[in-house]
Amino acid sequence: MATRYRTKTGDTLDWICWTFYGAQSGAVEQVLESNPKLATLPARLPGNIEIILPELSITNKAGGVKLWD
Repeated sequence: MATRYRTKTGDTLDWICWTFYGAQSGAVEQVLESNPKLATLPARLPGNIEIILPELSITNKAGGVKLWD
C-alpha cells in the first residue's frame, strides 16, 4: 500500500526516500515513476507537494553476494 507525503519547503527527494525507505537501492527511481511531475521541479522542493511513496518492488540482481548456501 502506498503512503502519501506532503513536502515541506526545502525537502529533497533523496532525503524523503532515505527517511522513508532507508538505504534501499532504487527507491528514488521508483518514487519518480509514481510521481513523474517531480522531475520537472527543482532539487529543493517547494512546500505542500503531495508525493506518493509506493511499496518498493525489490528485484534480485544476479551476481549478488551469498552469505550462506
